[in-house]
Amino acid sequence: MKINTVILARVSSKAQEDEGYSLDSQLKLLIQYCKARGLKVVKVFRIAETASKQQSRKVFQEFLTYISENDISHIAVEKTDRFSRNFRDAVAIDDWLNQDEDRRLHAVKESLLLHKNASSDAKFMWNIHLSVAKKYTDNLREEAKKGWAEKLAQGWLPSVPPPGYMTITKDGKRIHVPNPKTKVLVRKAFEAYLEPSHSIATIAELMAGMGIHTRGGKPYAKSKVQKMLTNPFYVGTNRFNGKEYPGAQETFITKDLFNKVQYKMHRKRPSRYRHHNPVFKNIIICNGCKGLVTWQLQKGRFYGTCQRSSDSCRGRKMLREDRIEDAVKQMLQRLVCPSQEIIQWVADTMRDQHSESIEEKERLCNSIKTQIDRLTRMDEGLYDDKLAGDISNEKYAEKHADFTARKEELEKQLHSIDTSLENRLDQVLVLLELSQKAAQIYSKKTPQQKRLIITKLFKNLTFEGESLSVNFTNFAQRIANNSEKSRQILGGAK
Repeated sequence: MKINTVILARVSSKAQEDEGYSLDSQLKLLIQYCKARGLKVVKVFRIAETASKQQSRKVFQEFLTYISENDISHIAVEKTDRFSRNFRDAVAIDDWLNQDEDRRLHAVKESLLLHKNASSDAKFMWNIHLSVAKKYTDNLREEAKKGWAEKLAQGWLPSVPPPGYMTITKDGKRIHVPNPKTKVLVRKAFEAYLEPSHSIATIAELMAGMGIHTRGGKPYAKSKVQKMLTNPFYVGTNRFNGKEYPGAQETFITKDLFNKVQYKMHRKRPSRYRHHNPVFKNIIICNGCKGLVTWQLQKGRFYGTCQRSSDSCRGRKMLREDRIEDAVKQMLQRLVCPSQEIIQWVADTMRDQHSESIEEKERLCNSIKTQIDRLTRMDEGLYDDKLAGDISNEKYAEKHADFTARKEELEKQLHSIDTSLENRLDQVLVLLELSQKAAQIYSKKTPQQKRLIITKLFKNLTFEGESLSVNFTNFAQRIANNSEKSRQILGGAK
């Protein structure tokens, strides 16, 4: 007599999966059933309904492979809907049963024993149970879609948020808000991608180095980083099942930054040089055709031109890299203040001013956290009073609702506090130092390092005809203006 048996158990909720109650009760029932009938349990398969569809299918395929490749004659399940809720799985089991007359499917709670030569009544009941299970999943999917549609209509995404956001419960609803611990890092990843030296691969490395990981603690793959950089959720649009909906979430990526990232990612890229590394690659744009200037090496020098796709571009002379570098060096000299004591005074003043703001925000955060902790303790004490009978259920419900509302308001205030000021101050001070040293160190740097200096201090590098336009960033322009005033003042003093 063939007695090898496989048990298939399915937990009915995430809570039951974590606590183990449903799974334990299923296994206890099925093991006792097999023992009473002399069946030998050789393996147990578990499927969590809360698992992803891919994960559930993977476990079920492993189950089918195991019963087909091993000497298995019996399958024991609690009932039909614990085993299958679609006709595709049922057909696979029918095929398995019909291959051997000794094979059996036991649906214990339904007292159903199915095999190749089972009666028409048994097969009829099997089909009824399958139809009921299929109806349950179809109805569940239908209700879920209704919930998704309503949530999207209210401006909220019914799925996991992208990096830089976290999920909180507010007024009984689960919504996504910026995560104060990671939003600055995600914004830095967007900004870094615009630098010529960065690609999706290097941004993935940068995010891993900054500690931005998946929920499972793993670094983001390149495909996930690309999905993050193109996700309109960051600018207030919810993308769900291939469609886009207006979002109500708070954003921390500007539309200008997001659009620049999209432009870099999707623009038509010129063929890449494998052996050459011109300084201005992917930096200068033609005003005529709006195309990037590409570079070629001729007689030891790099010459650049656009693709000349418009009539206005044809016949233009090519740009020479060394002459552009001379122009850049002259502009870098304009940034240098004649008195470094003034620059040091500016840096110290900025630190002093911002340190007060940072300390003030830290005090405010600590004050709000203290209030939240106090309300939490009061709420816990209120619950103890209710259990002891010191207050009525109505009074408890009223006070509990009041405490909850006050805590939610405080948490909202806490999340709205911008804690990124210190990081921005560090960035400004780094740029200030770079502006004073760039003219001295530029010639000694590699092409990649030169591109980094250029992108930090210059913007809108364009050319038209033979005229090249190079502009400072707003920050660098202020430094240049102040340095010029300092030169005039000091020159007059002399």
